[in-house]
Amino acid sequence: MNSWVRDLPKFDLHVHLDGSMRLETVIELADALPPDRRFPPDFDLRKALTPPQRCTLEEYLQAFSITVEVLQSEAALERATYELCEDAARENVIYMEIRFAPLLHVKEGLSPNQVMESVLAGMRRSEADYAIKTELIVCGLKHEPPERSIETAKLGAEYRDKGVVGFDLAGPENGFPPALHHEAIEIARRSGLHVTIHAGEGCCPAHVREAIDLGAERIGHGVYLYQDQETEEVVRERKIPLEICPTSNLQISGVMRSYSEHPFKRYLDEGIPVTINTDNRLMSQIDVTHELEQMIDAFSLPHDQVKQVLLNSANAAFASEEVRVGLSAQVEGAFI
Repeated sequence: MNSWVRDLPKFDLHVHLDGSMRLETVIELADALPPDRRFPPDFDLRKALTPPQRCTLEEYLQAFSITVEVLQSEAALERATYELCEDAARENVIYMEIRFAPLLHVKEGLSPNQVMESVLAGMRRSEADYAIKTELIVCGLKHEPPERSIETAKLGAEYRDKGVVGFDLAGPENGFPPALHHEAIEIARRSGLHVTIHAGEGCCPAHVREAIDLGAERIGHGVYLYQDQETEEVVRERKIPLEICPTSNLQISGVMRSYSEHPFKRYLDEGIPVTINTDNRLMSQIDVTHELEQMIDAFSLPHDQVKQVLLNSANAAFASEEVRVGLSAQVEGAFI
């Protein structure tokens, strides 16, 4: 392991709360569920939480039904959030934007506001204990009715000055173009929230252009972008950051057999501001250090390119200019 990578100040701009729980926490919370909500005795939680090394996006997403099921109380949400921040801080992640779909966590009677307050409480508690800055992104889900994403955008807007910085569209991609949720995106933008959209993750390079036309400031994944050279040029010219998640992309994309086949290096060489993130620490069994190391090893990245990738994250953060400048300074200081 490159110990110097673990010591670097790092970022995670694309990390899902319900995909980044500790395995032991999921098992503990599952065991504590009331009898009518417990998983069957012969159900293999560990296996169900670890998607195949090669699978479709839809297959990958099946594991989330388990974590969402155990995240239906204020205590569970606050704990999962705190533990994610703690894990990130311990590998020297200095800034993280957590994303989740708040409306998935109201099945057992919590209000959307209680859900939000619980997650924000976990973030603030972690900031008091560790040297990490955190922000929150709320997700609408592409396969759900537009009314649900509209409700999510309005909820995010309500918390714009309380820790929420962005709105995202996540979930299955094939057959669910981002434009179906144009109204929610517009509500988010008007409220002052930043917008990032999952696009070109497991298919559909045209969705990247659609996301940009809808106002996306960053693109979640963008693996398939290279298949649409006209859109790739737009991304390059406008310097639109890509939220690359190497291991998740390798599992899901269907276009690569190894890290060295990831289009990450192509985008980096073209001057597109690529960033390195985890996506789902639990489902992919990784952290930011691992992801950065894989790209360094796969492409023999020199220190100046590693520095550039980290600066890309600092500059792409949905934070105030003052915070971004401070983050960049920490990166610069690590390479003196």
